[in-house]
Amino acid sequence: MSWRIRQAGHADLEAAACAKALSWVESYERLLPQDVLLRQLDPERISRTVALWTGVLEGGGYLWVVVGDDAEIVGVAQAGFGRDDDSPTPLELYVMYLRTQAQGSGVADALLRTAIGDSPAYLWVLSGNDRAHAFYRRHGFAPDGTTKLIPALAIAEERWVRE
Repeated sequence: MSWRIRQAGHADLEAAACAKALSWVESYERLLPQDVLLRQLDPERISRTVALWTGVLEGGGYLWVVVGDDAEIVGVAQAGFGRDDDSPTPLELYVMYLRTQAQGSGVADALLRTAIGDSPAYLWVLSGNDRAHAFYRRHGFAPDGTTKLIPALAIAEERWVRE
């Protein structure tokens, strides 16, 4: 299968939200309880994601999707201005998800470059997500020591920064 990255339009948002939810189910099975993962697939949650991303597009922002030969959306990325009060860089990678069928193909590297280039940036990643940690480390990111607990998930996130 070959993959391409393109800017998402309004017609892509539901499929992109579903790809994000399925990526959670596939990628976080060792980190999060099954009921938490299955809630990601709830139609109401998908609709909230679509509404959020509709606002992004209507506000002039970008959402990038990974599409296979079969036109299925299997990945999504979004970046923008840092949202933290103590943002270590002006740019934050908000979203970066890829379904397992595209992992290991090299398209994640291209998706990251498309979303943030080689700019200084930061992101939040789940503690214990070793695959993501290795990926971001390979791209010059490192934890800055800042963590926050996600009470609803009972897991911590770590802030990773690339100067």
